[in-house]
Amino acid sequence: MVARIQFHHELAHLFVLHLHDGQATLAGVTFTLTPESISLATSIPNIGEQRNKRRKIDRKHYEPYIKPDYLRQLSRLFPFWYLKDSYAPLMKLIMKYFSCEGRFSHLYAYHIRLLMHFTRVRMMNLPYFIC
Repeated sequence: MVARIQFHHELAHLFVLHLHDGQATLAGVTFTLTPESISLATSIPNIGEQRNKRRKIDRKHYEPYIKPDYLRQLSRLFPFWYLKDSYAPLMKLIMKYFSCEGRFSHLYAYHIRLLMHFTRVRMMNLPYFIC
């Protein structure tokens, strides 16, 4: 039965518009987002490092992904072209489908953290990150 469920754009849009502090109320029904509920609904394991977007990343973790000439110039926000060319296709997928970024000109520290996860360098708890 779950296999027959399809994405509903209007309902998803309403859900996001009504999402506040981890809860959304639609048609009198309140939905609460927790790492556990996301894991249950998506089958994404609720395991790994619990990390949110605002937590700083040590500079040493950037090194494998950033062109050497630009390592000294890094901040929380930096140009996409600082990223090594070999990681650009994966980063564009992460930005488009996971973090839902529409701008590909700049990267934030959390993009590098997601890249670390998807390259299996440091696994993070995705349901926790989503909340």
